[in-house]
Amino acid sequence: HYYITNNLRWTMDQMNKLVFLITFCILTICIQANLSGGGFGNHYTWISWNEAKTVASQQNKPIMVILHKSWCGACKRLKPLVAGSKAMLKLSDKFVMVNAEDNEDPSNDPSFSIDGGYIPRIIFMDPNGNVRPEFLNKRRTEKFKYFYPSSDEIIPTMEEVLTNFAHKEEL
Repeated sequence: HYYITNNLRWTMDQMNKLVFLITFCILTICIQANLSGGGFGNHYTWISWNEAKTVASQQNKPIMVILHKSWCGACKRLKPLVAGSKAMLKLSDKFVMVNAEDNEDPSNDPSFSIDGGYIPRIIFMDPNGNVRPEFLNKRRTEKFKYFYPSSDEIIPTMEEVLTNFAHKEEL
């Protein structure tokens, strides 16, 4: 059998090869996204949500949880900004970093819906796993206080969290 497409003749074998190639490319992209921190960068040390509280307690580090969805446009815009931020990468060593995409996130826990269920949201927690709602995006006044459109807005909150915990350790 032949298929006519834009004056080209394709055999069934050629069509099957084309479908295989397209499928292979899509799977490769999906696998690469998972290996690269879901787009947020594979150079960060990402910990699963299930392990985060234990690791934070053992290492006495605060937790930073990025709540996002694979289909979210704002999430997609944030990913390369976080992945490319050297300053944020440096600060991340002092945190337990959780990249919670789609159903991996703790969004069933009402303490993560401080001012709504929008995405992306970045929530900070203390080393004991308690949500710390006072650590928010200071550029937001009333709505979406845990929304960060860029790494430049995340970094000041990360620094504030570290300063807060450094003072508590000294006491």
